[in-house]
Amino acid sequence: MRCCRPIAILLFPLLICFGCVPRSMTGSSSKTDKDIQVHYQAGINYLNEGKTPQAVKELTTAQKMAKDNPDVEHALGLAYQQRGFYDRAVEQYQLALKINPKLTEARNNLGTVYLVKGEFENAIEQFEKCLKDPTYETPEKAEYNLGVAYFHKKDILAAIKHYEEALRLKPDNANALFNLAFCNEKQEKLPEALEIYGKAVAVQPNFKEALLRIAHIHKTGKNYAKAKETLDKLLTADPGMLDAKFELARLYVEMGDMKKGVTAFKQVSKGDPSGPLGKAADEEIKKISSDKFKGIPKVSMRE
Repeated sequence: MRCCRPIAILLFPLLICFGCVPRSMTGSSSKTDKDIQVHYQAGINYLNEGKTPQAVKELTTAQKMAKDNPDVEHALGLAYQQRGFYDRAVEQYQLALKINPKLTEARNNLGTVYLVKGEFENAIEQFEKCLKDPTYETPEKAEYNLGVAYFHKKDILAAIKHYEEALRLKPDNANALFNLAFCNEKQEKLPEALEIYGKAVAVQPNFKEALLRIAHIHKTGKNYAKAKETLDKLLTADPGMLDAKFELARLYVEMGDMKKGVTAFKQVSKGDPSGPLGKAADEEIKKISSDKFKGIPKVSMRE
């Protein structure tokens, strides 16, 4: 089974990394085992397609037919996790690990559920156990997830340490690069952050969040030409990306072009009328209408 897509948790922009479940179960070739395999495989296929209700149904059927099969329990845990049933996912992963304590991918997944639940110490405990398994084939996942856990514990230095180790193990991990860059940005090490975001984009050219942070850093450094160039690239690829449109609106305002700023903010407000971004755009429009912004000269862009 291919590795499942990471999901955003708690605070933008950090991501977690799921482990995977095997395509085939271990077991005999009896008719019952073959029937279990059919339902198990159907569940895995549904998971890959994002059809979690169907996956739960198939895997529950396999669970009823199987006796103490850790692969089935593990896969069902992943299905519950993808559906957002985190307590049930914890129960399933724990059951899988009780049957087979060496099922380290299930332990990594258990840790990611604890991350989503905000139980960071429990998450760290599971990821560290993963790293103690000499047979664990993807330790970069546990290192990466440790970075996420420590970031949310506000221990930036520990987070950086684990992201760097994850990248040592897998240098082309775009999400690890992004999170490492974000940690540097939080420490106000903007040149370092900009360089690492650039590496993330080199690995994944359409990494929208990384490009947005690059534009923001350029704007912060008053390199308006580079900021606008990056935002234009984003909006050409995705005209409906409201985060980029909002950043562009702020760029126009900072440059003193209130008319273009208001126009862009109105587009954001229209695109997200009742959401947080739309409300923030409405607030910015109100500010621009106040005396505070009157008489601000336009700023020319520089390379």
